[in-house]
Order: sequence, then structure tokens, then C-alpha cells
Amino acid sequence: MSVGRAEVIRLYRSSLRAAQQFETYNFRKYFYRRTRDRFHAASRLTDAVAIEGALSEAQTELGVMQRQGVLNRMFAHNRTVLEADPQYASGTRRFAE
Repeated sequence: MSVGRAEVIRLYRSSLRAAQQFETYNFRKYFYRRTRDRFHAASRLTDAVAIEGALSEAQTELGVMQRQGVLNRMFAHNRTVLEADPQYASGTRRFAE
């Protein structure tokens, strides 16, 4: 089975959206970074079997992220200083200011 570019991009975007669903700043940034790094590493694969394996693993991880995101929203906690200030949370304000 050949993996289409559109399917990979759809999975990548879905994974990034799932990462953004986490209420907790640290989890949100971790899963966003992890998704980006894994897809970047997988972009260098040339073997068809390895590509299929990476795609399958990414689909499994997407399901896990979606379920964990729901749980994270259900059991939300008090916001940290970074989460309370929208400029820090969005990345428009830097720590050195």
C-alpha cells in the first residue's frame, strides 16, 4: 500500500491539533514538539516498510493523544504563571523582558 502525501499531511495536522487540545502548558508544548520532531525524522525515511511503520505508529499515537487530551481537560488543574498570561502562553512575550 502506497502512502499518499495528502494522507501524511492530514495525519500531521490532526496530530498537531490533538497536541493543542491539552489544557496543561507543559503537556501541550511537549506533544506539539514531539509530533513535529517525529514527522521531521520520518520525512527522511526511504524504505517503504519503514514509512508504513512510521505512519501506523503515528496513527496509534494520534489516538492516544486524543484520549489523553480529553482526560487532561476533564481533570484540569490551576494554571501556572505561564498559562495565566496569554502572551507567555502564545509565545509572543519572551522571558527576558
